[in-house]
Amino acid sequence: MPWPSDEPPAPAWSPETWQDDDALAADLAAAVADDDLRRRVERAASSAFHAHRGMLALRDELAVDLLLLELVHDSSTADGPVAVRDRSGQPSRTLVFEGDGVGVEVEVGDSGVEGQLIPARRGHVVLRTPDRDVAEVTTDEVGYFRLGITPEGPVRLVCETPDGTCVTPWLPW
Repeated sequence: MPWPSDEPPAPAWSPETWQDDDALAADLAAAVADDDLRRRVERAASSAFHAHRGMLALRDELAVDLLLLELVHDSSTADGPVAVRDRSGQPSRTLVFEGDGVGVEVEVGDSGVEGQLIPARRGHVVLRTPDRDVAEVTTDEVGYFRLGITPEGPVRLVCETPDGTCVTPWLPW
């Protein structure tokens, strides 16, 4: 015996509704309506709006030349077996960013973010969300850094060295 539903029954197909674009659009909208998806989209739009407002407030800081690094490897999209696991036993995600002779290699796991500036050198790394800086650390002499936070949502790394500042693209880590 089926459970009663509070939702109205789906409209029955008929030759009259087959040619009705409005009925088709309504059916498609109902099929993809998802409150969780709507909340995620609203949250992302709000973050983008706040990021834009923050950028307007930081115009002088943004006048600094930044090198945008390119994502050249992402283990979550790579073909083949993934063998690297973090200390919890869960697969970690490896990301490699490069641009104009510099780069950063990052491993994201449940225990946080570990990485190294390439070429190896001292620097300062900031984990940034559209709203704020979440964590920051100074690298050691070989460029190694560890951020004890697992990022969520769109984030980017800002890497400052004596040679300049480079940033990664925004990614949903």
